[in-house]
Amino acid sequence: MRKPLLFICLTLFFSCSQSDRADNPKSENILENLTYSINTVLVDTGNEILDFSFRYNISPSPDSRFFYFLNKLKIQKIDLDHLNLVNSFSLEKDGPNSPGPTVGFYALSNGDFFFPNLQSPSIISGQGLKTKSWNLDKEDLVDSFPVEPSSIGNRIILDPKRRDLYSLPMNFETRDYYFAVIDSLGKRKKMVELTEFKWANKYLIKSDGEQKAQSITLQQLNELALISCSVGNETYSYAPSLDSLFYRKFPHEFVPSEKTGEVKNRVGNRVEFEEELKKLTHKISYWSFLWDDKSERYFRFASRAIDFDPDGWATGFEIFLIAYSEDLELIGETRVNGLSRIPFGAFFRDGKLYSNVNVEDELGFAVFTFNL
Repeated sequence: MRKPLLFICLTLFFSCSQSDRADNPKSENILENLTYSINTVLVDTGNEILDFSFRYNISPSPDSRFFYFLNKLKIQKIDLDHLNLVNSFSLEKDGPNSPGPTVGFYALSNGDFFFPNLQSPSIISGQGLKTKSWNLDKEDLVDSFPVEPSSIGNRIILDPKRRDLYSLPMNFETRDYYFAVIDSLGKRKKMVELTEFKWANKYLIKSDGEQKAQSITLQQLNELALISCSVGNETYSYAPSLDSLFYRKFPHEFVPSEKTGEVKNRVGNRVEFEEELKKLTHKISYWSFLWDDKSERYFRFASRAIDFDPDGWATGFEIFLIAYSEDLELIGETRVNGLSRIPFGAFFRDGKLYSNVNVEDELGFAVFTFNL
């Protein structure tokens, strides 16, 4: 039975706190008078079931016309124009067309999929056939660098235009990260240490049995590879056309630019470990970038906990939104009133922000319309 497309409509309004910018037009905040509305829509899956159990993965197509849902080797294709499930197929568990053990997948513009297998990344077609794979010689790729060979596949992504791979190998002992570029033949083209992220280890918490580190993200958006860290707003960008890696830190006036304060790096037991984790939630965290084709701008969320349960665990967050130009210049920042969580699996489509939601085990999307 077909489900109704429009499930609920909620309109929320907010504006950001500002310092005086009137005398400096170059620092105009485009988010100063931002308001937004949210429409939540449901997807008609027909007789198919989307399995929301543990370890499912999602990916929009690069043009945001389709949305793909992967669980237990089954890929289901959602048409976002009509909000219905239009196709599904299963990947091979074993054999030459199997993606092997994988930590996710990415839809490509031609209908193929990239699987960032840590041993042998591959491209698999919409018919389930493997069309390209990289057999990485890990020892050779990290030769002469203090990097663990097994980490060469860390955060690995594909540059579809050049068939290059980008990854973030690391030294496990020092937790120093590097940016690697690997060509279509699996040979190293570049390896550069990300020295400006070393200070993120100030917020590393370790016990004998577990550890919590700051998250480092690698993405490719609008022809740039972006490397960001949850510790603050600083970002590396790699322009493949120039074969150059750039670092920048943004001069925020409203949103905290980075974590501050102290945590205990080494703890002796689980109770101590949890207490330090709770301290971390009070501090600002930055999340991955989003690209909006329509406005030709980048956006990024940041958050910090402001509500807590009786045991001190976070239950609600202060959410911030930051905007950047196509050239990665800071052009706006604001606090998002009415949100207590970062939108999950967010992506832009036709100038609106989509976030997938589980509505009583049915796939839906919270659609944000931003009014600047």
